[in-house]
Amino acid sequence: MRTIWTIYKRELSQFLSSATTYIMLAIFLAITGFLFYNIASYFALQCSQAVEYRMVYNVPLPPMSANRWVVLPFFSNLAIIALFLIPVLTMRSYASERNSGTAELLMTSPVKLSQIVWAKLLSNFTIFMILLSTTLIFQLILDYYTSPGIDWGPVWSGYLGLICLAIGTIPLGQFISSLMKNQIIAAFVSFALLLLLWTIDWSTLFSSGVLSSTLGYLSLSKHFTNFAKGIINTSDIIYFVSFGIFGIFLVHRSLESWRWRGI
Repeated sequence: MRTIWTIYKRELSQFLSSATTYIMLAIFLAITGFLFYNIASYFALQCSQAVEYRMVYNVPLPPMSANRWVVLPFFSNLAIIALFLIPVLTMRSYASERNSGTAELLMTSPVKLSQIVWAKLLSNFTIFMILLSTTLIFQLILDYYTSPGIDWGPVWSGYLGLICLAIGTIPLGQFISSLMKNQIIAAFVSFALLLLLWTIDWSTLFSSGVLSSTLGYLSLSKHFTNFAKGIINTSDIIYFVSFGIFGIFLVHRSLESWRWRGI
């Protein structure tokens, strides 16, 4: 554990001391803030129109739930943003080691591969959690300005879904990084892979039987949608954890190939 902690602190220190990290944070906040503003503004407009409709036609107000109109679409869009964010976080994990020449030192050091893998995973996950936590301010604003406030159950469920999404996809991004020397290419390939896994259930419209069921099950979006709706299924959690374990296995095997190939 001490070795993992040492590598973890080094990785985290490199992230936090890089100007790129803070630029990424600023861009992330700008995009999520703009997204929240537009969704909340549309909700406010719908509420205003509903009140006018009631005054004109003297009918009961339709149910206007902030969770349905704001929370659900916000988390659905935030998951898409995460598909861009995670490749950017993971692209330097191993590609930078190979590009800078420090990979040889890493492979010849008396450190177990599993310790390297877990330390880098935890550092990426920590940065993701820091970025994700900044979006909580939008939920607090929404709760403050709506009456009787929002139902926090679906909010926490949405955050759990994003955490599970990170658990499942960060290892895949690091695996792609371990195959590349160029960070930009690693990020692009990782994003392409995650986008494919997100949209793969679209192919179920043109397939049937076992193939349709298999493609539907592999879809990231299908399993995340339940969390965004406030539904927590054990099967969805198992899916993301299984994806993460598979990704960790791939990273470990990739690093093993570094050693027997001499990088």
